[in-house]
Amino acid sequence: MKTKKLIQQLLDLKNRHIELINDSRNINHTCGLASNYSELIHRIADLLKTSKKALEGIHAVPETNPTEIEYNVADVIGIAIKLLPFSEMQFIDETMELLSEEASTDTKH
Repeated sequence: MKTKKLIQQLLDLKNRHIELINDSRNINHTCGLASNYSELIHRIADLLKTSKKALEGIHAVPETNPTEIEYNVADVIGIAIKLLPFSEMQFIDETMELLSEEASTDTKH
């Protein structure tokens, strides 16, 4: 009985928090950048690394227009922020809490 309740609670959390990529609901709000969350995090990291390199190189080439590069980098960082799976991180936090509560209940019996 406990297992069914735990599974139902986990499914409720999934339905409430999994927003960007959810195969069971045929949802992918990453514009084709990622097919799963691991891939999504790697794409976000790549965007941020590219932005960092661009900012580091602004003054390396004198004929470039730093203001234009800064705007482009700001746009890339904005995209990375929009892709961050905030709701999904809430799912992980709540799932971990639920599993921790379940484990402590099991050890008391």
